[in-house]
Amino acid sequence: MTSHIETLVQQLDGKADESYDARAKLIWIGTDAIPAVINGLPSLDGFGQLTAIEVFEEVGDPRWGPALVGLLDSGNLTVC
Repeated sequence: MTSHIETLVQQLDGKADESYDARAKLIWIGTDAIPAVINGLPSLDGFGQLTAIEVFEEVGDPRWGPALVGLLDSGNLTVC
């Protein structure tokens, strides 16, 4: 079963309106959302990953550091 937060993470890859709505909700949830965003990060496309990075930045939780380092090897020039 997918949690509400996991669904929001998946929506980061959606159309712009859906993605930014999910972004705002994840930021509002705050640090409780960070583990799900970290876990979902590798499955997101470039736009979704950039939006996830915005969530990390706004929430300011340092647990995302290793996840971002992992993106450097992704080959996605948008997030590297």
